Amino acid sequence: MESKQAASTNPEPVLDDASSFLVSPRFLRARLLVYAAARFGVAAAIFVGAWFAPLVVGIEQLPSKPLHLLAAVLFAYNIVVFVVLYRYRCTRHCSHLYLVLLLHGTITFDFIFLTIALWLVGGAASPFTSFYILHIILAAMLMSRWEAFLQALFGYLLFAGLVFIQLIDLLPVYMPVGAVLSDTPMDWRFAGTLLTVQAILFSVTTLLVSEIAAALIRGEMALKELNAELKQLSEKRRDFMHVVTHNLKAPAAAATMLLETVENLWADNASNSARDAIKRARRRTQELSELVQELQQLSSLESGALRDQEMLFSLNDTVRSLVDKYGETANRKKQRIALYLQEHLPEVRAVPRLILEAAANYMTNAIKYTPEGGKLILRTCSRDGEVIFELEDNGVGIPEDCVGNLFTEFVRADTVVAGEKPPGVGLGLSIVKRILQYYGGRVYVSSVEGKGSTFGFALPRVQDEGQNGR
Repeated sequence: MESKQAASTNPEPVLDDASSFLVSPRFLRARLLVYAAARFGVAAAIFVGAWFAPLVVGIEQLPSKPLHLLAAVLFAYNIVVFVVLYRYRCTRHCSHLYLVLLLHGTITFDFIFLTIALWLVGGAASPFTSFYILHIILAAMLMSRWEAFLQALFGYLLFAGLVFIQLIDLLPVYMPVGAVLSDTPMDWRFAGTLLTVQAILFSVTTLLVSEIAAALIRGEMALKELNAELKQLSEKRRDFMHVVTHNLKAPAAAATMLLETVENLWADNASNSARDAIKRARRRTQELSELVQELQQLSSLESGALRDQEMLFSLNDTVRSLVDKYGETANRKKQRIALYLQEHLPEVRAVPRLILEAAANYMTNAIKYTPEGGKLILRTCSRDGEVIFELEDNGVGIPEDCVGNLFTEFVRADTVVAGEKPPGVGLGLSIVKRILQYYGGRVYVSSVEGKGSTFGFALPRVQDEGQNGR
């Protein structure tokens, strides 16, 4: 055996106690933080705009001082919202109600703030009245339909009050020249038209957006139910697999040992047909034993029971164990093994036994599909944040149309070695893929028919924990 040393060279979202993610405490808190951040931007825009508009745009009679004061109040209030959200530590039982009340409070204050801002910049004739719709959409997305309609009604009453004040001239409304089209007194016909249009717009917006939000929640709940059913089916399948493998393991091993004994002790005295029958039976029982072992690996992987066995280790140690275990098997076919192991290889975190079994699947396939006298090359290296293991052989190769499906369950390449198709059921490579995906890794293969194949897998390198690879 040749040995060389090469030169050094990723939920599912978790739902809280709310029935839907769209109204769960986690989502509500995130949305409230986003809207609070946007509110800081609004305060800054008002403060800068009140200074910028008269000097640069030429807006006249703009009440800059009241607008600056309003921006300061908004900024201070928003700081309180941020502090409350960041110090939010309610229990799971009261957190949802707490955040819903906070959402109601912030939207209510925003409506009041918007109405005061409109009073300072043109009243009902202000171009900024459309911002009422923004808050209605927010309420309809995050609240129940009746709560959203209550908020829309509150906003409409504030707007109607602004129109009424302007209509009867109860308070002087600021009409900056250049910001509104006209400063003529409001006519009752225009006021009626404006209130009717806004009532329709507020109602339709609330209805449509709340219906969309309700449809999203219904769809999410249906997906949750389907996911629960799939989880139950998966658990039943895993339990069934565990029972089947447990009941088949001992009989399969006993049958294999018995046939090996028969072949070693009595086959020489048997006829050719009897010897062939014994040989075929032994091969089939070996396939059964391998299938049982692969099913056990799959069951353990799906159960998540192996998490406690994870540790840091080097793939170089895995390769050395692999050669110790299968070197003699390769020698019986006069196959040479060459190692190219990167020095100071970064470590990976996984269950060492599972990764060894994944590499062993590559190894046994390479031995089976490489003729006598062939060569197996095992490599390790690290690049692009991954630690990589590769096994290259100069065997029979794989047809191009089969390469893409090799890691699918019960798929085998249609290849022949020494006139026979090697034994197997096509489950091993799919298990290798599941093992690597379980640890955030990947698998790959390249092959040229008649010249050989290269199988590999990559695992994420450990960044912060020990880097003492050997």
